[in-house]
Amino acid sequence: MRLIKLLLISIVFFFLLLTAFTSLIPSTVRISRAVDIQASKEEVLPYLENEQRWPEWNRWFQDSIKKIDVRFNNKTDSSLQYQWATGDRNITSNFMLYGVREGTTTVQWFFEFELSWYPWEKLGSIVYDKQMGPVMDESLGNLKSLVESNP
Repeated sequence: MRLIKLLLISIVFFFLLLTAFTSLIPSTVRISRAVDIQASKEEVLPYLENEQRWPEWNRWFQDSIKKIDVRFNNKTDSSLQYQWATGDRNITSNFMLYGVREGTTTVQWFFEFELSWYPWEKLGSIVYDKQMGPVMDESLGNLKSLVESNP
């Protein structure tokens, strides 16, 4: 009986300690990548606005086993915002376009995750950059090649 009581107290203590530790992890996580494209904003925008063209450059839509539902949210003169839904998670995806130099457009792509207080969710968010970053880099590289080869 003592062993069971010690085990239960240890589990509760460990859970509380883990919860306290993960409360230091922010509730919002942003994964961001950018690329410079030798083209005007007007030449880049059609590839980002038209979701039917995303499979031409976006790796998640080229070989996605999971179904990704994308919903357009908002557009300004230099940004596009989408809501991605995969299973039980909704993710905000943004494209920002900057004309820093003449003839060059910088495309910044970022995802924002809103996390719950659950320790396992916050701990899992630590690896989001390593999971998503390489796919984002490859996709933006594909976008750059596609836009620059089709002036």
